[in-house]
Amino acid sequence: MVQYSVLYVDDEPALLEAGKIFLERSGALTIETVPSTREALSRLGERPCDAVIADYQMPGMDGIELLKEVRQRFGDIPFILFTGRGREEVVVEALNCGADGYIQKGGDSRSQFAELEHRVVQAVERRRAIQALRDSEERYRALFEGANDPIFIFEEDRFVDCNSKALETFQCTREFLIGKTPWELSSPVQPDGLPAFTSAVEKLRAAYAGQPQFFEWRIATPSGKRYDVETSASRVNVKGLRQVLAIVRDVTARKRTEAALIAANRKMHLLSGITRHDILNQLTVLQGNLEFARDRTPDPVLLGYLDRQQQALGFINRQIVFTQDYQDLGARAPEYQVLRECVARAAEGLGFRGLTLVTEADGFEVYADPMMEKAFYNLFENAVRYAGPAPTVRVRCRRQGGSLVVVVEDNGSGIPAGEKEKIFARGFGRNTGLGLFLVREILSTTGLVIRETGKPGKGARFEILVPEGGWRVRDAGPAAGA
Repeated sequence: MVQYSVLYVDDEPALLEAGKIFLERSGALTIETVPSTREALSRLGERPCDAVIADYQMPGMDGIELLKEVRQRFGDIPFILFTGRGREEVVVEALNCGADGYIQKGGDSRSQFAELEHRVVQAVERRRAIQALRDSEERYRALFEGANDPIFIFEEDRFVDCNSKALETFQCTREFLIGKTPWELSSPVQPDGLPAFTSAVEKLRAAYAGQPQFFEWRIATPSGKRYDVETSASRVNVKGLRQVLAIVRDVTARKRTEAALIAANRKMHLLSGITRHDILNQLTVLQGNLEFARDRTPDPVLLGYLDRQQQALGFINRQIVFTQDYQDLGARAPEYQVLRECVARAAEGLGFRGLTLVTEADGFEVYADPMMEKAFYNLFENAVRYAGPAPTVRVRCRRQGGSLVVVVEDNGSGIPAGEKEKIFARGFGRNTGLGLFLVREILSTTGLVIRETGKPGKGARFEILVPEGGWRVRDAGPAAGA
């Protein structure tokens, strides 16, 4: 049983002894007795207790004077007056001075002390509940005022409270803001295309119905300044009142940066597209002139020079094609892709070219960049180039905890142990050195990781790790653990 410590003050030693026995009998209280108010104040100054029981009529200082001293020096310690004096004015004065209860001595000792114990326990628990409420309100207010984002409280459709950051953002006083509606401090048309009044009413109604809202909003301050914000709004119940708490985050700078980046990317795409088009045109001219030169000379030395120029032109052309692929990377939003279909399209795009494809990936979907098909295309092309004239490539899946591992392996000679990481570096290899580099870049846009784990002499083996939450079983929602 929980015990509360009680200081019992009375100038009658016999009564103190009897009271201690009765009050400690149930185990709810531990009693320390003192015979004078002076000792009581000294004892309270040394260590705290949960409650005080005091007689009224005592030499030097009566119980009410002790109560006043206790309140002044030690705060809200529960205080019960236990006395033989039953005058009404004493009771009234005790309660006015902050006493938590009053019990008159006399009658049956057992029932009298049982009532006193009950009053003490009740007073301590009440004070603790009050203190807990105060602490909770203080914590709430500290969090409320200390937040770096504006916070608003609504009742019905009007502001009833806000933190200091809200006043700073709106550049106004609390008196100006409280009682206003949100559409009075907003741009006429909101990002969802609706008038501020219509949009605000819809979102508040949904929040009051228990549906948390997250949306973009456009604030217009009294000074004329405008902010783009992201707002989350949800219903809260405070002391029986239905309210909506809205937390607002200023994203004006982020929106401007995003707009600038979009504009810059648009210009870069336009410039690179024009440049690539012009370069390809000139390559076509060079290709034609090389053919003319080859037709007009039988000189084997000169023909050798022309062959090397032809090879250089092919390399340049592949580099230009790579820039197109790399430019498209991340241009479209990632999406769930059916793995078997993605693999099949990649092989078809390669024209198979003697490739035998075995796919064991039924039912799996992977969240990836739309260019994932290009990643498999490059893996298959790599097999065709290095694994022999008619390679077999096998694609299969296995679960690893909450993740999915997609394995792509061939029956070629494999990758030397010292080159397993180098093969993904830009420029490494006998061709352009860009294929596997592009594969890793495509996969990494959505957190997919690729590595080579095959044994030299037994074929290349690429493992693509799809993290938890990045894959699912088709038509069955998210996979277990995903």
